[in-house]
Amino acid sequence: MRQFSLFFILLFILSLLSSCNEDNRIEVDIQPQPVIELDSETGIYAVKVGRELTIAPTVQYADDALFSWTIDNKLVGTSASYTSSWDEPGEVYITFRVQTDAGKAEELIKVEVAELGVPVISLAIPASGLKVLAATDYILTPDIQNSDLEDFTCTWIREGKTVSTEESYTFNEAETGMYIVTIEASNIDGTARRDIEVEVVEQLPYVVTFGSLSYFEAYTDRYTFTGRPVYLYPLLEYFQDPLFEWEIDGEMTGTTERMFRFTPSVPGKYTIAVSVTEKTSTTARLTRNVTRSVSKVRAEIDVYGVEDSEEQRYQAATGSSSALWNKVYEYTPAPGQFIGELKTGGFTGSETTQADAIAYAEKRLEQENWVSLGGFGGYIVVGFDHSIPRTDNDYDFAIQANAFEGSSEPGIVWVMQDANGDGLPNDEWYELRGSETGSSGTIQEYEVTYYRPAGKGMNVPWTDSQGKSGHIDYLSAWHQQDFYYPAWVKEDVYTLRGTRLESRNIQDPQTGHWANQTYAWGYADNLGEDSLSGDAVDGSGQRNGFRISNAMHRDGTPADLKYIDFIKVQTGINAKSGWLGELSTEVCSFIDLSIKNK
Repeated sequence: MRQFSLFFILLFILSLLSSCNEDNRIEVDIQPQPVIELDSETGIYAVKVGRELTIAPTVQYADDALFSWTIDNKLVGTSASYTSSWDEPGEVYITFRVQTDAGKAEELIKVEVAELGVPVISLAIPASGLKVLAATDYILTPDIQNSDLEDFTCTWIREGKTVSTEESYTFNEAETGMYIVTIEASNIDGTARRDIEVEVVEQLPYVVTFGSLSYFEAYTDRYTFTGRPVYLYPLLEYFQDPLFEWEIDGEMTGTTERMFRFTPSVPGKYTIAVSVTEKTSTTARLTRNVTRSVSKVRAEIDVYGVEDSEEQRYQAATGSSSALWNKVYEYTPAPGQFIGELKTGGFTGSETTQADAIAYAEKRLEQENWVSLGGFGGYIVVGFDHSIPRTDNDYDFAIQANAFEGSSEPGIVWVMQDANGDGLPNDEWYELRGSETGSSGTIQEYEVTYYRPAGKGMNVPWTDSQGKSGHIDYLSAWHQQDFYYPAWVKEDVYTLRGTRLESRNIQDPQTGHWANQTYAWGYADNLGEDSLSGDAVDGSGQRNGFRISNAMHRDGTPADLKYIDFIKVQTGINAKSGWLGELSTEVCSFIDLSIKNK
């Protein structure tokens, strides 16, 4: 038995020796742990809603491996690859794990699910509908979002037939009536379709109105102190070459200018009317000449000479009066990158009425935080708990804003007296003279009409009274709110009017940096010579001083106001600085400098 056991022991030793290499080392075959190589360098995958995504990593040393894919700790797959689709945009995090006897490997994968980029068609259509003269070219040029995606096509259709495959279409129809023009825009993600109603007319529907003093309130009647003039300027639609005739209480005045100056000699109500006629024109239409003439279009407005004197309407400050503004009466900005902005702009997304907008503006001003007025014409109206008196040798009030060197965005300043004594800003606005008043680049009675964009993230189109057009650019790199169009403006089209200054923004050709240069004096949010303190950068609070003595009538003559009750600031530039976006006046506070408690 012992000899037999010894034999097996010797045999075992020999087998061990035979397994050694020539260096007397024992070799053991050990499998490495698995290694995952993703088919995305960043570990981030992009897919659109409803589209399938397959993630297929390469795994080394995966013999007899177990695979698992989990989302929120729930098992969703056990193969070496994973395919899925998602119904909503957002971010999805997936954990991929590989397990073998030798160990495991794991990767966290991010999937970004984006909305489909279906085309969105936006077209600036007047509030009264699109009306075109018979036998006249009218170019339809829509703004189409996602036209840069793969397989984009554009098709215009009339009466079931394709009439153009360009992105714009020239409409011309000889016979009057209503026509439907359809545009179809397609790309890899889908198709959008829009029907456009075009009314062909023999004569355009000329309109004459007297604009309201407020966009949201129907302040149309005019009030002035007896002996002080008002200036009436009718608003026109469709007129190209108008003739004017003015009358007072039914009596013709002989005045033929568009601007009409009227001064009530005694207190009471006066009815002022203007009749406007388009000069007769002859236009070739097909094979015959058609003479188009316009009968007179008439508009009336009531002007009241106030019985009380200017001195009697004055509301003196008391011991409890504050130097600061005490009420925002209206906040009507133009579209802009900070309108509706939820972060630095301070909006909540629930501002859907003018009351909401006013509450927002009041909260910001109480904190001396900036309120953006958006692009050209956007404005804010504030009042005080007393009248601000005029001083002939000093600034009477100040407007705090956020200008600094290289960033002046001038706001036109207007003032008003409560002539009718009802406590509302529904009397005459007087522009304060500034350094650019009367210069060749300054346009009085300038108008810009803004059009609601058709989809989220789209530019806001505008047209102006000079026949020009453009956009308030959507800047997705800086602000991601859905729309730059004010949510509390329910109309799809609105027009803002005022004085436009010539822009002075420039770009450095070397650095690409934009600078919004300063104007000499007379404007809010402008680092001019009337700045009373530092700038928005050094923390001192940038302020401009203003004199009531600079108030002027609409013809530029001095208004000679002894005090004011309301202040309006309005963005005075229609320009944009490249990637910085539109120029927009900001205001932070309003201060009566005759009271020293602020």
